[in-house]
Amino acid sequence: MAEMTGRERLLATIKHEEPDRVPISPRVQAWQKAEFGDASLATQLEKLPDMDLMHIVGDGTPNYVNSYADQYDLPDVEVEQRRYSEEPYEIVERTFHTPAGKLSDRIVVPPDGREYGVSPNPIRTEHLVKGPEDLEALKCILHPVNGDFDFLREPEGMIGDRGVVMVCVRSGLDHNAGYARDMQDLMVDYYENRSFFDELIDLFHRRSLEQIKAALEGGVQFIFGSWYFNSLSAGWSPAIFAEVFVPQIRDHVELTHKYGGLYDYYDDGKLNDTMEMIAGAGVDVLETCTPPPVGDFDLVRAKEVIGERTTIKGYVDLLYVVKHGTPELVEQTVREGMEIAKPGGGFIIGSSDSFREGTPRENIDAYFAACLQYGVYA
Repeated sequence: MAEMTGRERLLATIKHEEPDRVPISPRVQAWQKAEFGDASLATQLEKLPDMDLMHIVGDGTPNYVNSYADQYDLPDVEVEQRRYSEEPYEIVERTFHTPAGKLSDRIVVPPDGREYGVSPNPIRTEHLVKGPEDLEALKCILHPVNGDFDFLREPEGMIGDRGVVMVCVRSGLDHNAGYARDMQDLMVDYYENRSFFDELIDLFHRRSLEQIKAALEGGVQFIFGSWYFNSLSAGWSPAIFAEVFVPQIRDHVELTHKYGGLYDYYDDGKLNDTMEMIAGAGVDVLETCTPPPVGDFDLVRAKEVIGERTTIKGYVDLLYVVKHGTPELVEQTVREGMEIAKPGGGFIIGSSDSFREGTPRENIDAYFAACLQYGVYA
């Protein structure tokens, strides 16, 4: 078979056709930043020539629930923001004075590096939404959805035929309702104040559909749906997942397919009890398919039960195999994964999440070498 471009390889695989070789698309940003000093697309293109890129960008809509900006584009809202140091942390305290009332939160930001890693997650010690009375004010701090996707021309031009650009649109919970209100409180709300639970999540779910629609009408072909706040690993039950989240996944996928787009579903946690539900909602790609002990993904079972309709992406354990393992273990893991999931297409080898800082370069080299060696179709 003639050698394919990265883009051709990815598209053939997602169609469940056998390409020239299995696409190689791990998440590498944390390792790349530690190894080369930045996580830029240009550096990735230069330093990792064997990657078939599935490059993720935001949709361009400011999310003031998630981010603490220096300036806020909210004409009808007065924002008081205070930043100060409580070693080793930076503290951000915000108060939004909206026409519908006041909202406030407090965010603890760990320093970059040391035991916190190269990209530590902020910690919210106070959340914006304390109860149903805050919903109207919350609506006032939601920025209009972006409709201009000209900014994609730059990464698309840089990548060319080496891969694809995917626009990230998060679930109604992911970095949205799950940051506006404490996740544990949301789980209690499901039982004790269901109407409030539904209204809060639906507010962001409807907004996410607006974001997908705008992206697709702006020429986007791939939607990267981030759903890890909805994961069983976050504490939700399979029953709640089926009742509440699967219909929302289906909304995302059906809208994407209506415009001829493709949908990549991201959950780096447990998938064994939800993968059939997710596949049944029609997603094109499921990642990161994390195996035990961190996750519970059984690649053999997955290939049997969802492999004919859903492309499986990820699988290689970033921690116990790639970071703490040996080149021999890395090669063995890649070889075994290829033996199971390569036949018939529908498999993109990747990683259980981003390769981490401190991962030996020889293990990264062993990973790519094994992917190239064992991923070739006869």
